Amino acid sequence: MVKIRRFAIAISIPFLGCDVDLPPPSTGGVQAGGGSDPGAPAACERGVVIVTSDYQSTNIAISELDGTTLSPSFVSSGATKPGLSLALSGDVDVPATAPPSGRVVLLDRYGTNVITWMDLETAEVIAQLPVGQGFESNPHDYIEVDTDRAFVSRFGGNPTPGVEPFDEGSDLLIVDTRKYAIEGRIALPEEKAGLLPRPSGMARVGDDVVVSLGRLAEDFSEVGEGRLVGVSPEQNAVTWTVDIQGLYGCGRVAVSPSGTRLAVACSSRFDADAMKYDPATSDIVIYDARTSPPEEIERLGVAEELDAGIQPSLAFASEDVLLATAYGGNASAGDRVFSVNVDSGDITPLGEARQPFVFGGIHCAPGCGDVCLLSDAERNKLRRWKATANGALEPLEDVTVDTEVGLPPRSIGGL
Repeated sequence: MVKIRRFAIAISIPFLGCDVDLPPPSTGGVQAGGGSDPGAPAACERGVVIVTSDYQSTNIAISELDGTTLSPSFVSSGATKPGLSLALSGDVDVPATAPPSGRVVLLDRYGTNVITWMDLETAEVIAQLPVGQGFESNPHDYIEVDTDRAFVSRFGGNPTPGVEPFDEGSDLLIVDTRKYAIEGRIALPEEKAGLLPRPSGMARVGDDVVVSLGRLAEDFSEVGEGRLVGVSPEQNAVTWTVDIQGLYGCGRVAVSPSGTRLAVACSSRFDADAMKYDPATSDIVIYDARTSPPEEIERLGVAEELDAGIQPSLAFASEDVLLATAYGGNASAGDRVFSVNVDSGDITPLGEARQPFVFGGIHCAPGCGDVCLLSDAERNKLRRWKATANGALEPLEDVTVDTEVGLPPRSIGGL
């Protein structure tokens, strides 16, 4: 078992990438359930965690489910509080699935390879755990599978494993969330020579954790078709595999409010010379979650209709409607946001940016206020919509998240 002690040492580092010499102090924690609707169902999340970043500096904000900011600078990469012994970098993400433990969890990715647990109410660090084991593991997601264990998807592989425990990479780590220690790993399937599994987003579906595999070569020169695997937390093993034939670059599965349908968006292979994606190998795929493994129901054909690669982040706004985004560079110069009816395939345009690669995380709260959020780095705002009873998404006023440091929103996680 690999573990690391809890930290209580405060540090100060230069705050890079901004027009200020020192960051403002932390705006503090948030009372559990504070600011949320007291009449909301018990199953509702308490809010969202939002990463704002210019990829040199990072700031973490806490907001309500409707995007109203509760703590605009919960912690930042230059903060002297709350005692980060391993300081945040400019490449930080947060789990899409709300941790049942109630902790705020930060994934410091390439170059740092550290998981940080924080207390929501005090904004203090509880513990930090390196998950690199001597290589660039690039943790992509975290999901708590019971009261004292979590899985961490490590996107990066290790070309020279065998030096440290659990240093193979491109796998799932099993983490003890009481001792904040690595207790094991789960190898993931890849039969094609030269490719690594490259696990990224995870979602809980019934008894399984569904993991999206990127299937990329070590140097990213080759990519395999999309793949989903089901991992049993009880067995700590892969129990099924579903290949997404003909599509590439597939993201985390979204689960419908009823739990009966899954959706996954595949962006295709990126052409770095043309700076665009191929719509012919991009789409949104719907699965029946009531079967194991999930059975494909239909492909919505949205990429070819929009002449664009569909971004891998999407969410169910209601049982029948998805909120999704498309990359700019093909039919439009900038990214586009749209809704699509899962039953009819009808697409409703909701907005467009002037530039590509500025739309980021998506979060919807069906049955818990029914507001959908999209991070828009170009506007430095959260775009917002209200899901109505007839399935329409009505626009709400954009909101500014980071009122302290001023960094644009990038990703959104559950809380």
